[in-house]
Amino acid sequence: MKAVAISMIGAIAMLASTHASENLSQGLAALDSRDYPKAARLLAEAFEKGEADAAFYMGRVIELGLSGPPDLPAAVAMYVAGSARGSALAKNRLGILHLEGIGVLQDYERGAELICEAATAGEVNAQFNCGALFDQGRGVHRTPAKAFEWYEKAANQGSVPARNALGIAFLEGRDVARDVGRSFRLFQQTAAVGNAVGLYRLGDAYLKGLGVERDYVKAHGYFNLASSRQMAEAVEARASVEAQMTSEQIMQAQQFARAWRPSPVAETPGAASQVSPVSPSSASPPPTAAKPGAAPRAPAPQKPAPATKPQGQ
Repeated sequence: MKAVAISMIGAIAMLASTHASENLSQGLAALDSRDYPKAARLLAEAFEKGEADAAFYMGRVIELGLSGPPDLPAAVAMYVAGSARGSALAKNRLGILHLEGIGVLQDYERGAELICEAATAGEVNAQFNCGALFDQGRGVHRTPAKAFEWYEKAANQGSVPARNALGIAFLEGRDVARDVGRSFRLFQQTAAVGNAVGLYRLGDAYLKGLGVERDYVKAHGYFNLASSRQMAEAVEARASVEAQMTSEQIMQAQQFARAWRPSPVAETPGAASQVSPVSPSSASPPPTAAKPGAAPRAPAPQKPAPATKPQGQ
């Protein structure tokens, strides 16, 4: 009888877990369709049934004011609740808030602790963030070896900011032997998905012959693509290389940019090279309002290598 009772308890737990996952999936689908009241209801039900990540999505809906006026204290409460239940997404967001001192005490150590816990759980944005913290010595002792480990893990999961960071590492020889060939390949990966920094860096590589033969047409084309993504340095670089080109070359470059299309997905995990840590440059597209926090967020860059912005906001 005892064995039967245990079996029944296990079956009930599995059923509850399945229903929680269904509620979460349906809640995220409602977010995608911008039915925020329905999403809030389904996410609340999923959280009540044990789906910890539902607290993160509920917090983002509340924080962004998608289903009513923005309410940061209520959002923080959801992140705290999700973190307590082990949600890596909630831990990463709460950690970012502690780093920035928004809605909670600014506490670098606590922020780093939460973010790196989320990184250990496999959350890709947290892995990049944890690497950046060890790279900068923010909330933790600066440890290049640990920064390397987390950047590499994030890059191998397809993190665009991590791949940009590693590309800059190889390009500048910062904490790693300079290798412009590897740098070029990493920027190819981030440029392929339409990332402004990757496009700019690829243009610079073609302009200067860094890991590839010089090609003013492609340099202009990639600078043009980065410029269209509001990167000020790319606008200046495009004008500079254009002054050295013929009218025919400029026409070819503009045709190249016009025909270029981003790849639908980043390269597969494992594509990044083994490297040491650097101060990253991040320029990922912002998440849509439909699914808050589902993608890394970083503002359009104003410099090719701006200060690190936490990912997964």
